[in-house]
Amino acid sequence: MAGMRAVAQKAGVSLSTVSAVLGSNSDKYVSGEVRTRVLEAAKELGYAPPVKAEARTKTIAVILPIITSPFFSNVLSGVEGFVFKEKKMMLYYNTNYEFEREQECLHMLKRQRPQGIILSSVCPQDQEEAYHRWIKKTFIDRGIFVVIIEKKVETEGFYSVFVDHFQAEKQAAAHLISLGHEKIAYLYGNHKVSLSRERFEGYRSALLDAGIPFNPALVRYGDFTPASGYMAMRELLDFGEEFTAVASANDQMAIGAIKAVKQTGKSVPEDIAFIGFDNLSVSTLIDPALSTIHVPTYQMGRLAAQIIGDLMQGIPCTAANILESSLIIRKSSDISASNEWEMFGW
Repeated sequence: MAGMRAVAQKAGVSLSTVSAVLGSNSDKYVSGEVRTRVLEAAKELGYAPPVKAEARTKTIAVILPIITSPFFSNVLSGVEGFVFKEKKMMLYYNTNYEFEREQECLHMLKRQRPQGIILSSVCPQDQEEAYHRWIKKTFIDRGIFVVIIEKKVETEGFYSVFVDHFQAEKQAAAHLISLGHEKIAYLYGNHKVSLSRERFEGYRSALLDAGIPFNPALVRYGDFTPASGYMAMRELLDFGEEFTAVASANDQMAIGAIKAVKQTGKSVPEDIAFIGFDNLSVSTLIDPALSTIHVPTYQMGRLAAQIIGDLMQGIPCTAANILESSLIIRKSSDISASNEWEMFGW
């Protein structure tokens, strides 16, 4: 394989210039024209920077949208469970659902050189292809493993851990339909996250299969927080469109929405039935307890970290890892169902 000296000769530049372009620790300025020549020469010669295993810290970096969410705190607990057992370190970054901030976190990790990165990305769908190419070149091609959680990634070199959001939300909506509901409102999740669209399409598919016309007037948008669910439900109630059930893209929005319904004097599920998504422990502590889709969040974090640990030992891993979700029926949708509190796992 060609070395940096061969790249320098082909590009017609000095060895230090090649080092500045292809190295990760140089602050030397290189013009765009020279940088392009060096990169093209490296590509033609098949040059790849050597990875020194000893240069990597025994660290797993975790980048999540927001740690205050019970969903992501459970994921982080799963990662920590593996990290502590294996005597590794963990770096955590919070992006606050901002893609620019996510990119800044990854740029900081270029110098940290962790063994692996676990990422729940908020990259816009139209930028994913270019973004994944950059991550592959910057980290994966240099021996740093990357696991994307919450969504399936088919780009070569990536690993992913996720649930089938489409089918799970379809199951949730179908549950409401099986109880006789036809006018079902929907609380859409954070538009920055692609899984929000997948869940919404699952809801629409359930309506289609049941021969129920989709009514866009029954859809309101939130950001996964309880406050956004509350405001979305207030809008629906004020709008005056009739509905007897609500499917929510996550539990937190559903909880906020139930509060708005109760303030009007309506009853759950007698007047309006609810189902959420995620199965957070807090969902059993409200009255009535919330029907939902169970997502194994702790296992998601644990498996993502385990994949990195196995890969570091040369153990082959499956690239796309789907976790099983399940329907949990409680009193918010079915008056005859359980209303027991969940006393474990939080």
